[in-house]
Amino acid sequence: MAYLDEEILEAKRRIEREKYTTLETGIYAGEELITFKKTSLFNELIHIHLPEQFVLMPDLIKAVKYPSQNAPEIIMTSLDSTVNIGFNLIPLVLKDDEIVLMSEQFQNGLKNVNPSIVIKNRSDTKTIQGNEMSWFAYKGFHLDGQSYNRVYLIRLRKNVLHGIFNCNLQEQENWIQIIEQIFVSVEEEL
Repeated sequence: MAYLDEEILEAKRRIEREKYTTLETGIYAGEELITFKKTSLFNELIHIHLPEQFVLMPDLIKAVKYPSQNAPEIIMTSLDSTVNIGFNLIPLVLKDDEIVLMSEQFQNGLKNVNPSIVIKNRSDTKTIQGNEMSWFAYKGFHLDGQSYNRVYLIRLRKNVLHGIFNCNLQEQENWIQIIEQIFVSVEEEL
């Protein structure tokens, strides 16, 4: 009888999770329901859905986790600082399809700095608004151990949005669907 109870509870959990699969309804990351709010960045030039549970990373933590002078200008982080989403706005006007070339240059730059980096996945696509987007993923190492990383480049009218995402490697599967939906939701103020 105990097994039947467990099966019923698991079915209820599965049905409950099926209700939460979009940025509007929220999405489960493991056992935590992540909810989102539309956020404006860079003087309201960019609008993006970000987790309500995230906060702006304090400068002291940012200096430790991202010691490079090229650290993202804006970093939103989970309260335990193990999941991070960062942004830079690069004042560069690109022509059609040049975002792919820029992405390849970023990949080569990473490999030059750290030859052990292996690019696992990459994709060239568009945001819901129709902006060209290129991203790639790689495994990295940081203070918290191994990390899953994604770099996003989105071509805007007068800029390129450079986005980063990272989490602990073991959390990767919980966040892939979420981070894909977040970056596809990027809108440029027209």
